[in-house]
Amino acid sequence: MEKLIVDIKVYDLNRAINFYQNVIGLPLIHKEDYWASFEAFGAEIHLYIHGGINSNVEFMVSDIKEEVKNLKNKGVKFFVDKNQPNIIRIVFGEIMIFPWGKIAFFRDSENNQLALVEDKKA
Repeated sequence: MEKLIVDIKVYDLNRAINFYQNVIGLPLIHKEDYWASFEAFGAEIHLYIHGGINSNVEFMVSDIKEEVKNLKNKGVKFFVDKNQPNIIRIVFGEIMIFPWGKIAFFRDSENNQLALVEDKKA
């Protein structure tokens, strides 16, 4: 195996490219009529008009509070899922604390669920 690739479903490719490039900050590798690819920290994210997942893509961060702030400044809206198992509490309105660390859910331009994750420091 050489590289992890995550395929994400999109409806408007140009809108999604704008989100992943200008909001998330990923470099665009390639664009075709129905798909595009981004470099994502050693892996790749492929945006597809005709396939892909719509949830459970997580970005590991070292300071979740700072990353939430940065994305909110770019217009990203965060949400809380109070039904998550083992949730301890919610801080700053959108960061959920768990025994293993922290998570903050948000949606991309195509309404796919994404998350920022910060593991508990040892």
